[in-house]
Amino acid sequence: MRSRTKVTLRREELESLVHHAFGSRSRVRSSEELTDGMFNAAYALVLEGQAPVVLKVAPPPDQPLLTYERDLMRTEVEFYERVAKETTCPVPRVLAHDFSRSRIGSDYFFMERLRGAPLEKMKKELTSEERARLQAELGELVGRLGAIRGRVFGYPQPGTGTQAATWREAFLAMVSRLLQDAERFEVRLPLPTGEILALFQAGARVLEQVKEPVLTHFDLWDGNVFVHRVEGVPRIEALIDGERAFWGDPIAELVSTALFRDAEQEQDFLRGYQTATGTPLVFTEEVRHRLNLYRAYLCLIMVIEGVPRGYSGLKYMAIRKYCQFKLRSELKQLHLRC
Repeated sequence: MRSRTKVTLRREELESLVHHAFGSRSRVRSSEELTDGMFNAAYALVLEGQAPVVLKVAPPPDQPLLTYERDLMRTEVEFYERVAKETTCPVPRVLAHDFSRSRIGSDYFFMERLRGAPLEKMKKELTSEERARLQAELGELVGRLGAIRGRVFGYPQPGTGTQAATWREAFLAMVSRLLQDAERFEVRLPLPTGEILALFQAGARVLEQVKEPVLTHFDLWDGNVFVHRVEGVPRIEALIDGERAFWGDPIAELVSTALFRDAEQEQDFLRGYQTATGTPLVFTEEVRHRLNLYRAYLCLIMVIEGVPRGYSGLKYMAIRKYCQFKLRSELKQLHLRC
């Protein structure tokens, strides 16, 4: 999907970035823009005498963005590096990065090119048994991510203004900043922003159950789970696009792993999650309330982000309409819980 946030680079600019990262003898044999992503620009590069790489380029710093999207690429690189260092969860290997903005005016980084494809694109060729095994494997990986702890709650980048000593304070700041973005970009929502914020605030007491900040990807839908066959058996090759990650409640992960589905019915995933954590995930009313808050927050993001990014076309209108429907549903549930 086309987005105003995507930077287009000329061939000579690609060559310059490759030389800076890998040396002046490195040469670009071919390049292809990858269009699946919806925020950063991405290029698949074949280099002379080297393994293929992917270059990701962030929007320029003067591009109008949502508050949490400031310096978003730095969060993605931090996510990959922390996960690779502190867990056995597979993520792409970061080869080089430059956040000086001195060469092209934007942050960028190089990572290894994966061999597989997103689970979203492989579903039709998988058997029901293979899909079940992959969901159990994903549950295990999500469970392992819970071992990565931080010092404060909220988004990693200080400029987002969401970091706090408690999850309740951080999450309400995240919601408040997002609703301010909706007003700034004049996005139409089902309710006035003040009423929406009040629904989140009314249910915020359940967030006090979260005592430690855990690294939470929050975008692990099937498009961000890469799968590769090893000796004919599909395995998860990597978890990608960790740019939405925050320090918060690990069960928020279930909002995207079961995107627009009932997380309580994802038995294969939950079995894998229990294998990794050693304890079953019990869906108490408090846990369901927390998931309701996180689903509403994600729906807000999906409804709001398309305006500053300039999405258009019939496909986008259909997605937006569906997200608005889901947002109304989640807000109604929050109202019933008040």
